[in-house]
Order: sequence, then structure tokens, then C-alpha cells
Amino acid sequence: MDLKLAPDDTRLKTVTQYPLRVLLYSHDSVGLGHLRRNLAIASEITTQFENASVMIVTGSSCATQFVLPRNTDLIKIPTITKNDTGDYVTDSFGGVLQVTLAFRSKMILEAYRSFEPDLVIVDHQLTGLKGEAMAMLREARTRKTLLFFGMRDVKDGAEAVRRAWDNADSRWALNDCYDQVCVYGMQEVFDPREVYAPLLDGVKRCDFTGFIVRPEKPVATRQAQRARKKVLVIFGGGGDGAQRAEQYLQALANTTAHWDSLIVTGPMMDPGVIHRLTDKAQKIQPLSSVKIKRFHRNIPRLLRKVDAVVSMAGYNSCAEILQSGVPAVLLPRSFPREEQLIRAMRMAQLGWVSAMPQANPDPEYIFDAVERALESSRTGSLQADLNGLNNLSRIIIDHLQLTGQREAQPPAEQAIECLA
Repeated sequence: MDLKLAPDDTRLKTVTQYPLRVLLYSHDSVGLGHLRRNLAIASEITTQFENASVMIVTGSSCATQFVLPRNTDLIKIPTITKNDTGDYVTDSFGGVLQVTLAFRSKMILEAYRSFEPDLVIVDHQLTGLKGEAMAMLREARTRKTLLFFGMRDVKDGAEAVRRAWDNADSRWALNDCYDQVCVYGMQEVFDPREVYAPLLDGVKRCDFTGFIVRPEKPVATRQAQRARKKVLVIFGGGGDGAQRAEQYLQALANTTAHWDSLIVTGPMMDPGVIHRLTDKAQKIQPLSSVKIKRFHRNIPRLLRKVDAVVSMAGYNSCAEILQSGVPAVLLPRSFPREEQLIRAMRMAQLGWVSAMPQANPDPEYIFDAVERALESSRTGSLQADLNGLNNLSRIIIDHLQLTGQREAQPPAEQAIECLA
């Protein structure tokens, strides 16, 4: 294996003659966050490692709606989602969850065996959804495949995480299985090693990458002066965004807004809910000031063309908001996990956003918060690190270098040269 870093202006670009293979697994039950993060990682890997191939294994029902990066393929495993009470459910195999999980587990293992990756990155769930990735992890460990665990900055409240990880399989995964834990965030913002202590005390290596967000090409920026300002309203995948969408429309119905709104519901919002929201939007004054769109392939580009954004507080949405610099009002959910609430309040403490933690905020408060956002420019006490993809590449290079040194010890032409 010969790995070198080729010169490039702002981004590190690697050239390898070795056909690096990377398998990215995410369980994907609610929302698009895990899949979109893995798509960004796939794009980074196939850019930095020119001969790399990536295989994404996902349970997302929306997997086919995205354009895949070059040299990237996707395996869609049967979808498992959550119902209104937070329980996992499926429409596959007659709705029998255990049968679906067993089938998914076999597909994950066979994907690993057929693809024969050099690196596996598991997203969010240590051993896969309800342990569905354990068979793959055990075999990969036996074959000495490089194993990474990628976790977003906030997983959930501390007690909930301790309950989820307080078992033999999770301890084995953290302490004996994974070569690397990558926290997709900033230590200064949220440090899971401290909040979830002592769960991560025994990991082999843990690094903070910064936020995982795709670099955006320059586009026409928002206009400083226009007759009516524009507000973008987003709900991630949309599966749990109905309540927040209703609250936003109620805020507009009570008082005439001096801005136009584009609401992107997300492809996972129930069509009946979207129809009801559309009916309400058409009655808001002034007429045609609120437009509703089910899906948009490039939210980051939209963010650069508006004056403010109203959003839930999912990981990807927040990272893209930070990247755009647009003033934001966050309406986080607190069920079935506290993740969004914790993230939103921490970002508000840093002065990056305005956040409304109430489950049912007064519509007037939402209206006033949007007005303030439209008149403000974002400031903060801490600079957001948005170089997560680049930093992840460096971590991969570092491990490949160590692997090469262990396996090659020898002829100089087989050693890995790394210019970090």
C-alpha cells in the first residue's frame, strides 16, 4: 500500500494506488441524519482516496432519493422505524420485528463478506440496531479489519445512554472491538467522555473530528435589501416534525408576518399531514407568502439564500446551519430522546442560535423569535469547527499508516508516507 498526500489548496487530497474499500453502516429508523452523514463521509473518502470504493448499508426508506457519490454503492436492508410511542416497528415479514432483524443481520454480514472492506465505520448504534451488526463485528474483528465507531456529538441524556450501553455486548464493542471512536463534534461543546463517564474510559482511541458537514460551493448569497425577507423552515426527514410545523403555522396565523416562508416538510412526513399543512398555509395572510415543499436535495444551498431559518435540532440540520451562518431559531424535540434538546440548549448557550425548549411554545414566542432572528447577525463565544470530514480523513490516514508499518516492516517502497 502506497499512500501519499498530494498538494491541494485548502483541502487535503490523498492519492492511493491501493483499492481502499470502506463499508459504512447505519441502522436508520427515524429521520435522514445517519444516511446523510454517511453520504457525506462517502463523498469525502472517494475524494481524498482516489481509488477508494465505498459501500453504504442502510435501513432508510428514502435511500434511493439521494444521488450517490462516485465509486459508492448502496445496499438497502428492510426498513425498521418507530411508532408514536417510540417502539421499533416494521412492515417487513408480516410486521414481525425479530424476523426482520434476523434478516437484516444476515444481509449486513453478507455485505461485509462480499465487499471485503479494509475499514468499517458503524454509525451511532454500537452493535447495530438491537445487536444486528454483532455477527459482522465479530467476524471483522477476527479478520483484523479496521473498525471505527462514529458517534454524533450528543447521543441522549446521560442516564439513558448508560442504560443502553450497560451490557456485555456494548462493553465488548467499546473496549475490545473498535480501533477508533470518532466523536462527530467539538469537545468544547459536548464531551461524551465526561457526560457518559465511565462508559468511554476503556476505548483504544477517541478523537473529536468537529462537525461533519459537506463543503459547499459558493452560491449567490442572501440579499441584504429586499421587499420581504425569506425564512426557511425545516424538519429533517420530517417523520417527527408535524407538531413543530403546526406550531409555526399557528404563529403566522395569529399575526401578519412581514416575511415569506418556505417550509420543507421532509420526505418522511405523512402525506395526510402535509395536505393539512398545505390547507392551513393557503389561508395565511398575505396570500402566497407560505410555500410548502416535501423534499429538497440541497438544504445547505437553500440556507445560503434565506435570511433566517426555523428548524428542529437534529445533528445534520444544526451543522448545516452553523456552516451557512444564517440566524436560526431551534424548536428541538425532547421525545423519544433528549438529544435535540441538549444540543439546542448548548448551542444557545454559546450564542450560535436561539432555542425554544418548551414542548408547546406559545405561537407568539415563536413569531417574536423569528422577528429577532431576521434583525440579527449570528455571533458566538466559540468558533464552530466545521472541518469534520477533513479531520476524519486524517484519522483514517493515521490508522492506515500504523497498519502499513505493522504489516510491511520492511522494504521502503511498501511503507506508507503520510504528510499530515
